[in-house]
Amino acid sequence: MQPTPTRTPAPDAPPFRIRRARRGDAESLASLLREMGYAHGSDAQTVHWVISHPEIEIFVAADTQDRPVGMVSLSHRPQLRLRGRIATVDELVVTETWRRRGVGRALMQQVLERCGARALSVKRLEVSAYALEELRTFYVSCGFVQVDNLVMRHADLERQHGQ
Repeated sequence: MQPTPTRTPAPDAPPFRIRRARRGDAESLASLLREMGYAHGSDAQTVHWVISHPEIEIFVAADTQDRPVGMVSLSHRPQLRLRGRIATVDELVVTETWRRRGVGRALMQQVLERCGARALSVKRLEVSAYALEELRTFYVSCGFVQVDNLVMRHADLERQHGQ
């Protein structure tokens, strides 16, 4: 896959490019996850496993020094009732100093392009019902519509796995 050309929303915005995450990005991805509220981020072994998983794609926005300043995780899988594949954005985060510079929008555009390239049946974005209004507004501006608010988890399973 060719790297996505540098994208900047305005002439005075710093340049960045969208590329696939690499094994060497593990610490940067963990740091971004901590900014998202996951206190422990992620460990290198998990990042390596996820990056090499055939049904997960992680893209990063990298600055001119090739350091990740944002990331999006896209999972896609077959689903029987839809008779095709479905995609979900699992994580989207842009480091604080790079927000409102077009990075999140460029990451979401990459996701939409990948969904189109994979001819996915359904594109679904699951967002917590407690997401900040600003984040919801961002997703709507990217073309998503809210379908429902119900996300349920099994408490015993989460306790067993320390979540």
